[in-house]
Amino acid sequence: MEGKTKTYKNRGDLVFETLKQEILDLELKPGQIISENEICERFGVSRTPVREAVRKLQEQGFVISVPYSGTQVTLLNLDTIKQMIYMRVAVETMVMRDFANMATPLWMEEVRYMIRRQQALILEKGFEPEQFYRMDAQMHAIWYRATGKRKLWDMIQAQQLHYTRFRMLDFVTETDFTRIIREHTELFELLEKKDIEGLEQSLREHLTYSMKRMKHQIEVEYKDYFEQEEQEDE
Repeated sequence: MEGKTKTYKNRGDLVFETLKQEILDLELKPGQIISENEICERFGVSRTPVREAVRKLQEQGFVISVPYSGTQVTLLNLDTIKQMIYMRVAVETMVMRDFANMATPLWMEEVRYMIRRQQALILEKGFEPEQFYRMDAQMHAIWYRATGKRKLWDMIQAQQLHYTRFRMLDFVTETDFTRIIREHTELFELLEKKDIEGLEQSLREHLTYSMKRMKHQIEVEYKDYFEQEEQEDE
């Protein structure tokens, strides 16, 4: 986190939080085997805190135990991701409708400022996709906070196992960040005009675009990141 130093109760928590974040950031990839020995050596700890961290990761669904192989990062479930996107479109459409009707100049300036930060970020040499991902999330959170729907946003963000990792994969494979900023700018302009119909259509396209754009990557390049969908008997 920017400007914050986390403190941990014990070494097991440190290992757990570090591995969890690396899974979310795709530094540890779906399907990757995690070695207990390597973790012990990396963090300079005994097996006890490492096993405690792995147990917590298993409980939250981030890893599974594979016989004779070790611990494996869980794969992404495409159907779950599609349903999360469907839910987010439905919820965020209503939230933005409320925001358009009540947004003060101060709230609008906060959105404008976040777009400017995104524009500045992509001009930096060697910026990381996760930096843009976090700025993107901060901008979308604005209308949830403004309308008193922060708990809804927290619920969406809590869907880390599949949806957050998919969003990170989206940004990691994105090559045109200017397109995302154009879409954000369009949302802002529609908010200014209070064009509810245009706003809802633009938001729907914005939130569903990644699934269309990544069709080839999902089916070919990153096929091994996803659970194989079971074929229904005819």
